[in-house]
Amino acid sequence: MMKRPPWTRCLQAALLAWAVSSTSCKHPKAARSEALEAGPAEAATAASAPPTTAAPGRLRCPGTEPTGKKTYYVCDCGPGAGAACRPGGDEAEGDRPDAPFRTYERARQQFGHLKAGEAIAFCRGGSFAIQPNTSQQWLNESCRAGSPCLVTDYQPAWGRPDEHAPIIHAPPESRVFSLDNSGPSRHEEGYVFANLDLEGSGSGWAVFLYNDIDDVTMCNLVINNFGIAVHLAGSDTVGPDSDGLNDRIALRNSRITNNPGQGWLGGSSGSSIEDCFFENNGSGKAIFNHNIYLSGDHARGMRISRNQLHRSTIVDGKCQGTSLVAHGIFEDLRIEHNRIWEDRGAAAESCWGIGVVTGYDRAESFKGVVIDGNTIFDVGNVSIGLNACEDCLVQNNVIANGQGFNDSAIQVPAIERGKGDSVDQRVIVKHNSIYVDGGAAITVGQEGTGHRVVNNVIDLGRKHQSRCFELPLPAAAYAEVDYNVCRTDAGGEWVKGRDLPSWTALTGFDRHSAADDPGFVSTAGPGYDLQQKVKR
Repeated sequence: MMKRPPWTRCLQAALLAWAVSSTSCKHPKAARSEALEAGPAEAATAASAPPTTAAPGRLRCPGTEPTGKKTYYVCDCGPGAGAACRPGGDEAEGDRPDAPFRTYERARQQFGHLKAGEAIAFCRGGSFAIQPNTSQQWLNESCRAGSPCLVTDYQPAWGRPDEHAPIIHAPPESRVFSLDNSGPSRHEEGYVFANLDLEGSGSGWAVFLYNDIDDVTMCNLVINNFGIAVHLAGSDTVGPDSDGLNDRIALRNSRITNNPGQGWLGGSSGSSIEDCFFENNGSGKAIFNHNIYLSGDHARGMRISRNQLHRSTIVDGKCQGTSLVAHGIFEDLRIEHNRIWEDRGAAAESCWGIGVVTGYDRAESFKGVVIDGNTIFDVGNVSIGLNACEDCLVQNNVIANGQGFNDSAIQVPAIERGKGDSVDQRVIVKHNSIYVDGGAAITVGQEGTGHRVVNNVIDLGRKHQSRCFELPLPAAAYAEVDYNVCRTDAGGEWVKGRDLPSWTALTGFDRHSAADDPGFVSTAGPGYDLQQKVKR
């Protein structure tokens, strides 16, 4: 276990695709543990496919077309606009596509007067500039979750079918969409922002939420070169009829790139990040910055699903921070079917894949966390790290690390917990496919009881000393350790200092396990294929 680094207790002061789910063939000596048949999930171990740098396609999202209710149109022709672009005029009524407003500022002002279900639409092929030292607040207390106000795009009469999405250019230290009513929090809800390209100047925010803003959907956005792309920032003094929380915030099918602070910062109940592409976020500060940084207190039911995360916290040419990290208090957090990878030779030891770990000077806990079906390649020191985790499940993940150093592919606890943090209890690690060359494949245990390590399939590399497991707690702390397969030839160990027979004789564990070749298709990176060959 890594000692708790001094920086983890300073994080609160800092400002802060997919795994292919084809069924693997289980080794004949590693039949499914009957004790786990009634477990919370029974998907077979995920297989893998080579990572790709291609971002998800720009798919228009359901519910992002102007409805029959009133729409106000905006068109300007700044840098990068389509060749045939025709600007509107702010003196126009703006309620017809052939007589649009012109500027971002006029659109922002009109947004405050929309009725529920009405829309602002920027022209495709258009280019819009936010003027320095002007307001960027987008506020409207009339919008409703069931009838949201919409900010989207439209096809102008002069445009070609392939015109690019509307581009909004932000000056330094500005915010494109600042959803932050001032003073004590006032409840607002029901916004949709879709089909737009937001371009920053290396600082500021693309979307900033503060003071009880709920039910916001961001879909099919490009967010590039801000300080922070999306920030859920809490609230001021809680006002009447407000809980001060920003809940049910969704980011979908979007491309988040080159933001030196964070790609996403914050956490809240019911929020989600789905089908997005994150690359080269967090480069402004090693260790503290990330592609995705979940931070929050008492956030319940967050979902991080089907995203691609690449080149996290690139400082001096190497990944030097966790790509997807969570600190605080979370319940029912699900991190599923994401692909996280770094380039070979471009990861430092502070580069991790997923870290659900403590980091603040106050008590933290993670309950009911599920990390399921992710593909994590070449991230460096720890691929999946947890601590302060109760009733947590790590299953069906495909992990390969050929960087030449590796503390552990799956490690619980990954760092020492602090005063008041929860104790790891009842952690289940099952059905994972792992290739590591150095360190341990699975580490579970410095504290707690009821842990299970079952049905994992592991291949140890040949260049560096490796072991299948680190399970240092007394045997009574583990509810089950069995039905694992791990190739341990060329100097590898089952656990530190022991082979499989002596480990079983000492503890009674792994009676149905095998120190054998799992039969992965390929352990050659970067396109590792940890599907198991079918034996005929």
